[in-house]
Amino acid sequence: MTEQLKSQFTERIIELQQRISSIHKDFAGGRHADWSEQAGERENDEVLNALESEAKVEIQHLANAITRMGNGSYGICQTCGEEISQQRLQVQPAAEKCIQCAD
Repeated sequence: MTEQLKSQFTERIIELQQRISSIHKDFAGGRHADWSEQAGERENDEVLNALESEAKVEIQHLANAITRMGNGSYGICQTCGEEISQQRLQVQPAAEKCIQCAD
């Protein structure tokens, strides 16, 4: 089960890294000379920045989960040391905290 999760997490990390790479390519594409087009592009840049930030955070959570799998602490709350419920791990497989500590 842990190896399957590691594989899924690794695949997701690769997807997210590809998304970040695509965002960087979009930024490198330059901007329009038309002012009205530039206004739309600036709004688009804000969305892309937010997507990039979210992707980086998710990558970090997944990498941390893989590390915890390797050292045997996966599924253990990082705050209280209690076991994280299977229901929570099914919804959020990279969860670092039990539901009580996450609140």
